[in-house]
Amino acid sequence: MIDIKKNFSLKNYNSLQIDCISELFIEVKTPEEALSAVKHAKDNNLNFIVVGGGTNIVFSKQNFKGLVIKNSIKGKKIIADIVILSSGESWHDCVLWTLKNNLYGLENLSLIPGTVGAAPVQNIGAYGKDISEFIEYVKVINLKTLEVELLSNSQCEFKYRSSLFKQEVNYMIVEVALKLSYDKSVHTHYKSLSDYMIKKGMDILNSTPEEVSSCVCEIRKNILPDPRIIPNVGSFFKNVTLDDKAFKELQNILPTPFNLDENNNFKVSSAFLIDSAGWKGRIKGEVSVSSKHSLVINTSGIATGNEVIVFANAIIEDIKSKFNVVLEIEPSVI
Repeated sequence: MIDIKKNFSLKNYNSLQIDCISELFIEVKTPEEALSAVKHAKDNNLNFIVVGGGTNIVFSKQNFKGLVIKNSIKGKKIIADIVILSSGESWHDCVLWTLKNNLYGLENLSLIPGTVGAAPVQNIGAYGKDISEFIEYVKVINLKTLEVELLSNSQCEFKYRSSLFKQEVNYMIVEVALKLSYDKSVHTHYKSLSDYMIKKGMDILNSTPEEVSSCVCEIRKNILPDPRIIPNVGSFFKNVTLDDKAFKELQNILPTPFNLDENNNFKVSSAFLIDSAGWKGRIKGEVSVSSKHSLVINTSGIATGNEVIVFANAIIEDIKSKFNVVLEIEPSVI
């Protein structure tokens, strides 16, 4: 029997600590409970959303009319080189668990906050690797048919910080299967990672996955505020991808470092643009741009969702005005 709570505060269920009040709230710990919760919502014609760690969501209003389903489904198993993770597990804990079990590949994605279920939604990535490189399938509840389905990697429609699950809210992720490797080869070509390792005197060509994971954790701790201490959702804006014409126009305004993506488009650091516009460390009321990293928006823990969105939109408008570049918000705005 699922326990439905009424007028439930979500302050402790989102890393911005926005005190949004949900009309109804259910925590589910098994796929069967998840299915029951979704069925209850549909049978009663309720608007509903699923949350995991709440580290990539912005509740923009004071109240949520409908049902919030908190995903706390746990479980981890290994079949040959396939790791199957339940969607309510901590992502970072699972990365460490794979390393302890001599399965490698995820080390560059260490210390990314949130749950396993959120990882495919955003197609999380860091230091040259994306989760989509490893996904074999994603098990979901189809929210329209209430059927359990297995979606292949290609069916997930992964793109830069996006996927089918972000474009369409028709699925609840139950588990994620990842194909890893017993080979200890590492990927240290991402510049900030290799620079950090060289500075530490490490041999980047012969480093271990465990060493890469440790370095990634150190870098993230140095440049990103801990959401458990300072409320934030990590990167608030996606990096910008520009075609040749738009990039040349930007270069005429502001000489900008870049990387080329797989389609030879220019990938520009949004943090660089925000920093160049003078927003780093700026505070307005209960919201601020982190003094550690310009992509991070912090709150004091008592900010409203509306304050966060107004602040973010002010940044977007200023960047557009100064550089003719449009920033896109990365977390899901509810």
